Amino acid sequence: MGLINLIIDTNTLVWVIIPFRQYKTRFFGYFLILAVLDLAYIVLKNFIQINTLYYYLYGTILLLYPALLEIKHNYRIGILIVFGITGSFVLYNSPIDSILVQVVIHLIIFINFLKLLIIHYSQARKLKIFHLMLIIYEFSVILKFFVYYKEIGIGPVYYFLTTAFEILIGLFFIFINEKNSPEFSI
Repeated sequence: MGLINLIIDTNTLVWVIIPFRQYKTRFFGYFLILAVLDLAYIVLKNFIQINTLYYYLYGTILLLYPALLEIKHNYRIGILIVFGITGSFVLYNSPIDSILVQVVIHLIIFINFLKLLIIHYSQARKLKIFHLMLIIYEFSVILKFFVYYKEIGIGPVYYFLTTAFEILIGLFFIFINEKNSPEFSI
């Protein structure tokens, strides 16, 4: 249990630092919600004993707002309301299936970040490593939720391996933001 707790605590620490380093960038809100989710996990799991499926679902729904950068405010609010109602319905009827709602949300975020990468590439003919890391991070989250949902035997091991990998991604985001991201031509 010592190594597992070390990975979880290190992951939380890294992801709590990121919003401070991403302050005044357009991804600040996205990273702030991720940091709050990690802190809430510790509090809710250890002190209040609440099922994490509930708060992760609503936290993931909130994550859509800052992730959908190019969509108007009113439409983003509408999307949050639709997912809030749908997620609540699914959560009420089958809590474990709420993971599928989260997978769909992260898939939307993944596609949105992929769109940002493609648009930047089409304009500058260079790939920003920052955008690439956002896509890699979202892909790892999608895989993590899918493996957890399917209850594949490797689920717990995979969860901690991806969490350790996400520490490395988090360290990248501590030092690199969208403005100072290296770019490369392909």
